[in-house]
Amino acid sequence: MDMSSAAHQFFSIKSAADHASRAHKGQFRKDRRTPYIVHPARVAGYVSMFGGSHVAIVAAWLHDVYEDCTPEWLSLTDSFIAALPLPEDEQQDIAAIVDSLTKKNTILGKEARLSDSIGRILDAPPEATLVKICDRIDNFLDTACRDGRVRKRYLISTDEIIDRLSMRADLYGYDKAMQTLKEIRYASPKND
Repeated sequence: MDMSSAAHQFFSIKSAADHASRAHKGQFRKDRRTPYIVHPARVAGYVSMFGGSHVAIVAAWLHDVYEDCTPEWLSLTDSFIAALPLPEDEQQDIAAIVDSLTKKNTILGKEARLSDSIGRILDAPPEATLVKICDRIDNFLDTACRDGRVRKRYLISTDEIIDRLSMRADLYGYDKAMQTLKEIRYASPKND
């Protein structure tokens, strides 16, 4: 029995959620109580809410696997993406989005890593911008419980994301997502 295109898309999203759940098993958010998988789930939900395609939703589920999981998950995730029942160009877009959102630990300094990541997002398929905005929205909301120094650094890096990705967000129709990030960011005092 051959699945329709929509069925392939839904199957791919469900499979990505399952894959990410296995990859992040036993991991927790910075509060040490919330299972880590809650973060990719929320990001995928935001991506969907802001009109992202199945490609962006799959990438949202997988966006932290390369960065936060054991090295074996890198090759498992590459193989997982290549086996999705999607056209090859969509598989390549998912891989490119996930890679663009992965900080390169070989680059020294948080500012340099962020700048590199934003540059790669700008070179990636357009939906990488949407996934990054949604990732930042969720992470930013989690910073409410962090100390002032960490929160201040997060405000500064959020400003850079807004500055560098706003035009692309507007160009590709992700202006509502960017506006939401701006509203959340600017509701926080500059010198928290």
